[in-house]
Amino acid sequence: MTTPLSADHEETLWSGSVSQWHYAGKWLTVLICLAILAATFFFNIAGDSINPWIIRSVPLLVAVALIAWIKLDRSGRKYSVTNRRVSVEYGIISKQSTELRIQDIRSINLTTSGIAGLLGIGRLEFASAASDDAEVIFWNTPGAEKIRDLVRSLQSAAP
Repeated sequence: MTTPLSADHEETLWSGSVSQWHYAGKWLTVLICLAILAATFFFNIAGDSINPWIIRSVPLLVAVALIAWIKLDRSGRKYSVTNRRVSVEYGIISKQSTELRIQDIRSINLTTSGIAGLLGIGRLEFASAASDDAEVIFWNTPGAEKIRDLVRSLQSAAP
């Protein structure tokens, strides 16, 4: 038998991070580095004076470093929407968190542009009456319209 959730129970309704489209330039650079690496197996670029593995290691190291940077940056940005609040958390070693209660949200701004906007990726800004600027910002978030609608439905359901 299940017990109903009490009104004071906080439940995470959505959580996510920045979209991979945020890193499109870095991913393109990774692809170019891997193409250069593959090309070194077919073309003799340096002749016999330089070990070809030294030349091959440079684009490989750049690609690996960029992939590690993307993974590290994504893991350091966490967005969440609960039945009580929206929050953003930045950082890996030193963390910064900003929260805004659902009932305190006075405006929700959604900005989309370009190809990412056509794919539903956008910037959500949540602001309260206590501040002129947005207090919680979800940068380049996939499904931004759905998240905005989720928060609106939570606002209308709140007592």
